[in-house]
Amino acid sequence: MRLGVAIPTLNEAEGLPRLLARLFEADQADRADSVVVADGGSDDGTRDLARGAGAAVVDVARGRGVQLRAAGALLETDLLLFLHADCMPAPGALGALRAAFAADESLGAAAMAQRVDAPGRFYRLVERAADARCRRGMVYGDSGLCARRSAYEAVGGFRALPLFEDVDLSRRLAAHAPLRLVGAARLIISPRRWQREGRLKCTLRNWSLRLMYDCGVAPTRLARLYRPHGSS
Repeated sequence: MRLGVAIPTLNEAEGLPRLLARLFEADQADRADSVVVADGGSDDGTRDLARGAGAAVVDVARGRGVQLRAAGALLETDLLLFLHADCMPAPGALGALRAAFAADESLGAAAMAQRVDAPGRFYRLVERAADARCRRGMVYGDSGLCARRSAYEAVGGFRALPLFEDVDLSRRLAAHAPLRLVGAARLIISPRRWQREGRLKCTLRNWSLRLMYDCGVAPTRLARLYRPHGSS
């Protein structure tokens, strides 16, 4: 099965080349067939680095929902994998995703098993919580949402939301067709936000935003309380 990767970026020149090298340089079963980078206005050379590595680049308005929708629209593959720029699929992860979808034709979407690239009990608890959330059909962007093209198109894809675009889409996908966690597909993610903002502060902020979202507060309002990496 052909697998394409969509990556939203905003000033990701430091870490993006490493991710793109992983996606393009693995063996055939474990590499991406195509990569689209949707850039929201970087001024650090992100776009040139992406093009130089072999990715297609589209310039769009800032906002993950807008960026991911634009990138997904350009992918022409059987599977669409949406990744953050500061993550890294572990060896064998893309092959495991392909195998999961090939083995179960009813599978509409899947999440990857999260692994935070830092030692400590706190991060192990974060991983368990993320994986448990995915099993319930709620996938955040740092768990690597992968959708079968037919399911993605059937639910209308990403909406142009500035925050919780991932929760919104994963809920619609889970309601449409089976969505499950693929444990063999590991996704290594950066601890940079916890380290920069503080683990307690970052966690409490995220919980508060999710609670407000679940209570019906508009994502446009919530986005003002959440500063994305790379923003000024």
